[in-house]
Amino acid sequence: MAKYQKLLEPLKIGNVELKNRFVMLPMTIEKVDNYHVTDDLVDFYEKRAEGGVGLVEIGSAYVCDCFNTTPKYHTTTGACGIWDDEFIPGFKRVADVCHKHGSKVAAQLQLCYEWRATGDDPLLSYSPSKDVMSGPFVGMPEREFTKEEIAILVDQYGAAAKRCKEAGIDIIEIHAGIGYMVMRFLSKYSNHRTDEYGGSPENRARLLTEIIDKIHETCGADMPILIRISADDLMPGGNRIEDTLELVPIIEKHGVDAWSVQAGFHEAPRPVANQIVPEGEFIDLAKQVKTVTNKPVFPGTRINTLDMCDKIMNEGYGDAVGMGRQFIADPETANKVAAGHPEQVRPCIVCSRCLDNIFIGKPCQCSVNAHVWQGVKVGTPEEHPAEKQKHVVVIGAGPGGCEAARVAAIRGHKVTLIDKSDRVGGLLNMAQVLNAKIEPLVKYWNEEIKLHPNIELKLNTKVDAAAVKALNPDEVIVSPGGGIIALDVPGINGKNVVKSEDIKEMCAGKVPEGKGMLWKAAVAAIKAQGGTVEFMRFGLNMASGPTAIVGKRVVVIGGGFAGLEVAEAMCENRQITVIEEAKKLGNGIGIIDKNPTINLVKSKGVKLMPLTKLVEVTKKGAKVQNVETGEETLLECDTVLTSLGVEQNTALYDEIKAVFPNAILIGDATTPAGKVFRTLEAVKGGYEAAMSI
Repeated sequence: MAKYQKLLEPLKIGNVELKNRFVMLPMTIEKVDNYHVTDDLVDFYEKRAEGGVGLVEIGSAYVCDCFNTTPKYHTTTGACGIWDDEFIPGFKRVADVCHKHGSKVAAQLQLCYEWRATGDDPLLSYSPSKDVMSGPFVGMPEREFTKEEIAILVDQYGAAAKRCKEAGIDIIEIHAGIGYMVMRFLSKYSNHRTDEYGGSPENRARLLTEIIDKIHETCGADMPILIRISADDLMPGGNRIEDTLELVPIIEKHGVDAWSVQAGFHEAPRPVANQIVPEGEFIDLAKQVKTVTNKPVFPGTRINTLDMCDKIMNEGYGDAVGMGRQFIADPETANKVAAGHPEQVRPCIVCSRCLDNIFIGKPCQCSVNAHVWQGVKVGTPEEHPAEKQKHVVVIGAGPGGCEAARVAAIRGHKVTLIDKSDRVGGLLNMAQVLNAKIEPLVKYWNEEIKLHPNIELKLNTKVDAAAVKALNPDEVIVSPGGGIIALDVPGINGKNVVKSEDIKEMCAGKVPEGKGMLWKAAVAAIKAQGGTVEFMRFGLNMASGPTAIVGKRVVVIGGGFAGLEVAEAMCENRQITVIEEAKKLGNGIGIIDKNPTINLVKSKGVKLMPLTKLVEVTKKGAKVQNVETGEETLLECDTVLTSLGVEQNTALYDEIKAVFPNAILIGDATTPAGKVFRTLEAVKGGYEAAMSI
C-alpha cells in the first residue's frame, strides 16, 4: 500500500460515514459576530471541506446564554452560540457548505468556566468544587454547582444538541477535556464533591452521562455522539490514563460512538501544544483508550505532519487523525494527499501564532496562510483572478517575497522573483538551522515555486533600481529583509564576536565580510558536504575543534525571540548567558510560547540576565552593566554572539520607489521600532500586496 493511503480510507462514526480519516479538530477561531456564525466563519469551514477533510468540527458551540456579558475567559467571546433557535440558520449554513463538498460536520457543545441558568442571571465562574482555582483569567470560582443547577445545565446541552440536529449537523461532540467544565467534573484534581456528582468514577462521570442521556432523549438514539476527553489531565492529583481507562466503559454504556483523545488542562504545569512539545507526545494515550473500547478512537493533540498521521494509522494509535493547526495552515492537505502530492502540503510550523490571538479573543491568524486572517474580506487568489495580466517583479525570495510571487502568479500575473542568495527562503534558511520545525517550510517553498509556470526565479542576482527598470515591470514588490540591529560599543568587531548576520551569511554558503580562515574553513566544509541543514546544525553545535566558530562559553546579546532561539539551539555542551536590557525577556514571543520558552532555556542551564546591557567586548569576554544600578561586571566567555533581531530597512526600496512610485515594501524591512516581525508578518504582507495588484 502506498504511503499515506490508509488516511484516505472511509470510517464510520455511528451511522455516519466519513470519506477519509482526516478530522479537523474544533477550534474557537474568533470569527463570530456576537456569537452568530458569520460569512467569514462559513468560508473558513467551507475551505477545509473543499480541501477534502472527512470530518469538520465546529469549535465551541456554547450551551448557555452569553448575550450582553463580559466573560473573564476571553475565548468564550469567540464561541458560536447554540443556546437559542436564532442560531440554527448559521449552523445550517456551515452544514450545507461542508456537505456540498462531501465532508461531514460535528458541532462541539461547550461550557468553559462561566455559566448562568438564564439570560436574566449574572454570568459567574462555576465549578464542581469551589476550593480549586478555575482556568486561565478566571481565578477562584464564584459558585459551586448545586444539583438543581446541574439539572438545568444538562437540559441546556440537550436543547443545544437538538438545535444542531435541526441545522443538519451530523455528529454531536461533547467537550470533556482540557480543563473545561465537563472535564472539571471528571477530574480528581478539580472535583472534590461528596454528593452523587463526586468521589467515585461513576459519580465524577455523572454530569457527562446525564448529558449523553439527555442528547439521546432530544435527538434520538441514532444521533452519533463523540466525546473529546483529556486522557491524562497532567494536573497534580488529577486523572491519569488509568483513571480514564476506568471512566471510558462507564461513560460508553450510555451510548458513545467515538472518542477524541487529548491531554492536559489549559493551566497544566506541563506544556501540551507548544512547539517545544515533541510531535506525537500524547498519541499513546489514544492507543491505550483503544484497549477498553471497540468504538473509533483518534488522538488529537500535537500532531501536524503526514508522517505522524501515517504512524498513527499504521501502528494502531488511532482509527483517524485529529489536527487543528495543520488544517489552518493548509486546508488542502487531504486533497493533496489524495492527489499523490504530499510534498505540496504547506506545513504548520507549530509557532502558536494562531493560539496567541485566539486566547485573547482576537481572530485566528496563521504564519503560513494569510487567508485565515484576511478571510472573505480579501478572499483567495483563485477567487480573484487579475483583470489584466501584469509583469510583477518581486525582490527578495524570503517568505514574504515567495508568498507575493505565489499569489500574483495564481491570479494570472507574470512574475520575476529575484534574490541575491543562491536559494529561496531568506532568513528561513538560517532559522531552519536553529529550529528544525522550520525546515519543512523551506522545503515547501522550494517545491511550491516550481509549480507556477508564471514565476521566473532569478537567484544569485543583486538588484538596484537600474536593474529593475531593465526588466520593464508593471508592478514592483520589495522584500529585502530587515536591517540587522547594530551595536556600537568598543570591541564589537573583535574576533571573538559573532553577529547574527555572520551566521546568516554562513548558512547561505558565504564567508561573512571580514572573517578569516576559521570561517572560510567552516563554509568550505559546508559546501563540500553539500550544504545540508543537518551539517550546518552540526557545525553550529561544535564548541571546539578546527572549524568551531562559536566557543564553549557564550554570551548572547539580546533576550527577545531571536536571542532565546539562538540560546536554546546552541546550549548543548556550552555555558550560555543571555543578557537583555529590558526588564522582561521574550519580546516577540506570544502568550502561548513565552513562558514555556523561557522555562525551557532555563532548564537547559542557560543563565538569563534582564536589565543588563553590553558596554564593551574585551579579549576576556563581555563587559556588561546593570541598567538600574550602573554596576559593571565582566562576563568571561569565548564568544559574544549578538542576536538583537531586525529593524526597518528601506534603502533599496527608497531607490526603487524613486523610479517606480507604486512599489510596495513588505516583510521584515517594515518592522516598527521595538517590535518583532516574524514569518507571519512577512507572509501577510506578501499576500496583501499581491492581492492588491
